Amino acid sequence: MPSLADSQSRFIACLQKGPAHFPEDLFSENPDRALLGLKAHANTVSHARLVALENAYPKLHDHMGHEPFHAISRDYIEQDHILTCDMNNIAADFADFLAKRGFSETEVDLARIEWAWIKSYHSAEAEPLALQDIATLDEEGLLGLEISAHPAMRLIALTGPLSPELAELGDEAPDALMVARPEAEVLFHPLTQLEHDIAEKIANISTMGNLLALAIELGGEDAAMERIIKLVQAGVIIKFDGE
Repeated sequence: MPSLADSQSRFIACLQKGPAHFPEDLFSENPDRALLGLKAHANTVSHARLVALENAYPKLHDHMGHEPFHAISRDYIEQDHILTCDMNNIAADFADFLAKRGFSETEVDLARIEWAWIKSYHSAEAEPLALQDIATLDEEGLLGLEISAHPAMRLIALTGPLSPELAELGDEAPDALMVARPEAEVLFHPLTQLEHDIAEKIANISTMGNLLALAIELGGEDAAMERIIKLVQAGVIIKFDGE
């Protein structure tokens, strides 16, 4: 008699890989009826995976159209590592899958943007630094203020034109997008390459003075403080709390 672990693995293989892996000696009822039940269950799981992808990438679904989106989604969910993935993370590798399959830069970027939105939405809470927090500081206090990146900040370097599904961001394609969630709402912020490079370093910067020095080094002194203020207003900088 097979062990429980062996029976479970054979049962899962049948659900994941189809009737060819049906464990005929596992069920006491008629094998045809058992197989019919397993097929129904597998179809339900497969449909749930497709729905999970569509829910994760609604803008990409609209951009591509229903049938093309579902065709590539079916190919994606049939990968071995996706068959064993839980529903919460099933969509994580979709953008890379699209890139490997030769989809356009716009479509791959849009997938990365939507996944970044999800990760930002589910990130830890933190109180963003506000302009009034720094307005009353003297120069020494401002430059010595210990800072870090808000845990909900995500950065996406764009490789192609923006999808029409992101028309609210304007007609001019930015070099990058920053995803921020300073309060309850997740927001997109178009960035230049320079602004992206500065934002990318926040997590490795210890003080506001160091961030200002980096901004001056990368883009000159004239607009350095303006670029930092933009990041503060976006809610992607927090006071470092020592943890």
